[in-house]
Amino acid sequence: MAAPAPTATQLDLRNLTGADVMADPTPWVSAYEEVYAHALHLPDHNDPPFGERLAFSAARPGFRMTAGYQDGELVGFVYGYTLPTTTGWWDGFTPAPGVDAEDMTRERPGRTLAVCEGLVRAPFRNTRLAVHAMPMFLSGRPEERAASLVAESNTHALNISLRNGWRHVGDLAPHDGWRRHHCLIMPLGG
Repeated sequence: MAAPAPTATQLDLRNLTGADVMADPTPWVSAYEEVYAHALHLPDHNDPPFGERLAFSAARPGFRMTAGYQDGELVGFVYGYTLPTTTGWWDGFTPAPGVDAEDMTRERPGRTLAVCEGLVRAPFRNTRLAVHAMPMFLSGRPEERAASLVAESNTHALNISLRNGWRHVGDLAPHDGWRRHHCLIMPLGG
């Protein structure tokens, strides 16, 4: 008798608060270190360490993490928070041709949702987490737009973002010593 065919498991998506995430940051840090094991030597991934960046973000107003699970196992996550008017997010911004740098970098209360990190663990790369998690993460947000940074060498993430409505508006290095990143913007309903 043949073994039954495996059944497709449903992806369980959850929106989490900063308190939820910081109650036990271990799963998030472990997933990050697993996904970026090949690049943890780069300043982008260790200066400051991911756990510190996560704690900083989780304490910010408007923080949300959308996490995906399959059979109780963490598949991946995306998180971010509302940029304050005094943010350093845009420091060193070089606009793409035709982009008004002054307008792009001017923050007002509630203008921009910063998408700080998004990842999918290797065993789950075909679960379509990004297709489902990002819309849930962005759903119901009051901000006018979302902003994301993608390392210049990460053409895979850049191409997925551009196919899904993000627009490349310029480039910057998020922190001293980090590689340059593409700045992406997506309008929201806020």
